[in-house]
Amino acid sequence: MLNKIDRRFITGTTTIGITYKEGIILGADRRVSDAYSKKVAHKTGKKILQIDEHIIATIAGAVADAQFLIEQLRANAKIYRLYNNRPIPVKSLANLASIIMFSSRLLPYITEINIGGYDSYGPSLYTVDLLGSLTKEKYIARGSGSPYALGLIEAKYKPNLELDEGIKIVIEGLRSSISWDLFTGEGIDIAIVNKEGTRFLTENEVDYYIKELNKR
Repeated sequence: MLNKIDRRFITGTTTIGITYKEGIILGADRRVSDAYSKKVAHKTGKKILQIDEHIIATIAGAVADAQFLIEQLRANAKIYRLYNNRPIPVKSLANLASIIMFSSRLLPYITEINIGGYDSYGPSLYTVDLLGSLTKEKYIARGSGSPYALGLIEAKYKPNLELDEGIKIVIEGLRSSISWDLFTGEGIDIAIVNKEGTRFLTENEVDYYIKELNKR
């Protein structure tokens, strides 16, 4: 259970990661809020961040902590590429995130991250909590709205999803959280990573999928 000091850092959001047939899809809302003081700090926060050409991550929690952690991962990914003349494996980067967060557990980074990437082993999705616990997942949601998203994802997820199917499930999960969680909202961002690299969907592309879902 969080103590009184920890509760000051509780923040709200919803981030989602799922595997599909050829890669990983990550999604997040844009509302930057403080669930403890019940305030919205920003309406266009970016919660999907690129670490390397083949790896992206979502962040949930204290923004400064999350950004600092991501910068450490980016720097180490660049060093690995420089010394080894090849990109860092996704699992190695996820392990590094776990080590960094575990080593700071007495004064933890108040953040949870989902790491998705594509390397020589194919697509993989990992999640790391604020104490450094690391798990590999087929799908995962983090943040205050995650219970609403996970219920929907569990009902609709299946192995070997096509890209369009996966995007729609992520958007549906985020819309469910937006509907029920006060601290999730202001829009949806989607990113895809596969053997071709990383791509962030445009506003028009996200709107297209939302319209397709509304036709049901």
